[in-house]
Amino acid sequence: MSNQYRLAGLGNSELLAGLSTLVRQSDLLTGRLLAHLVEIEERKLHLELGFSSLFAYCVEGLGMSEGTAGRRLTAARVCRRFPEVFERVAHGELHLCALCALASHLSSENSAELFEACRGKTRRQVEELLAARFPRPDVREQIRRLPARAPLTAAPREPNLLSLRASDASALASKPSQIGDISTNVVPMSAAPAVPVAAEPVAAAAVPVAARPRGREIEPLSAGRFGVHFTADAELRELIERARALASHQLPKGDLAGLVKLMAACFVRQEEKRRFGIGARSRRVKMETRAAGSSGGKKAAPPGEVAAAPEATEPAERQTRSLTVGNRGRYIPINVRRETHARDRGQCAFVSADGRRCTARAFLELDHRKPFAKFGASDVPNIRLLCRAHNLLHARNCFGEMHLAAKIAARKRHESRPAPG
Repeated sequence: MSNQYRLAGLGNSELLAGLSTLVRQSDLLTGRLLAHLVEIEERKLHLELGFSSLFAYCVEGLGMSEGTAGRRLTAARVCRRFPEVFERVAHGELHLCALCALASHLSSENSAELFEACRGKTRRQVEELLAARFPRPDVREQIRRLPARAPLTAAPREPNLLSLRASDASALASKPSQIGDISTNVVPMSAAPAVPVAAEPVAAAAVPVAARPRGREIEPLSAGRFGVHFTADAELRELIERARALASHQLPKGDLAGLVKLMAACFVRQEEKRRFGIGARSRRVKMETRAAGSSGGKKAAPPGEVAAAPEATEPAERQTRSLTVGNRGRYIPINVRRETHARDRGQCAFVSADGRRCTARAFLELDHRKPFAKFGASDVPNIRLLCRAHNLLHARNCFGEMHLAAKIAARKRHESRPAPG
């Protein structure tokens, strides 16, 4: 171990003075760190490095934890709106927790007053101050029925359960198998403890308890096995029961994990077919089939041969255009979407200068390498998958910041325009 971490030889006053100096240096470094985050976000450097967001860059590129990155980014965006906060952070007047608590309440009218009121206060004091100035409605009164306490033994971890509303409490008593641990390996309900559900007040002696803090939606339990947490309303519960009935031949036991997996697989197939043409026939094949069916039963020409001349009521050139997609159309053919998705493996295709590829799989969009406005073709070599952030970066590089801002403003005006009638 380095000697800088061996402090047993320091005197008390020297130790305390050193700690005070480090705290001041930490405040200065925090202010500078926030300034760097603001400037990086202004320049969009994280996009050029192959990250879909500044949060992803902090976590994956800089090695921050999710909580650390989230607090610093929230604080940096407060500093971006109110630059005077940099000095307050550097002098230790405002800490990250205070800025995160203030973020949703700040405006140009109250910012100076709130910053001064929160100067030097702890997180709890800041929360109490904000609660007094921005009161929230009372929490809903409820009495929750808790499961009986199990004996303190080395029992396996309690499974994570799908919570239902209070109106479903009576149904749970008669149908305990209707909810269960949503995981890749279902825990038998006979081994699971009673399920905590919201219920109406059942006795004057019932003790109200505080709701447990919300956990992570997907929690690793073991290798290849996860607990999934969410609350179902009455409509979702009814849909789950209808899906369970329809899938009874495929899932005789009606286990919830298998049902959710089946529904998710169906949704993925449907969306991949709609967005990327996976499993769908191309428009040309469909139109040729339709044309063959409407030709009075005439046999379609084999591939590679010229079909019989169409009716004289429509010119041959128009018939040809109707069976193919125009080179200048914005429509991207199904086969192009399908091949692009397969080539890019369902992931953003942006690659930074140092060879790092963006890992984003959400908010993917089909992008023209050579823009459509500059006569770029809608074919496989010119189409790629980009996440929304890198698609905007590409548009900004091709057309400039001002042009892109004008287009976005025009679209917002059009969307906010009231519908006729």
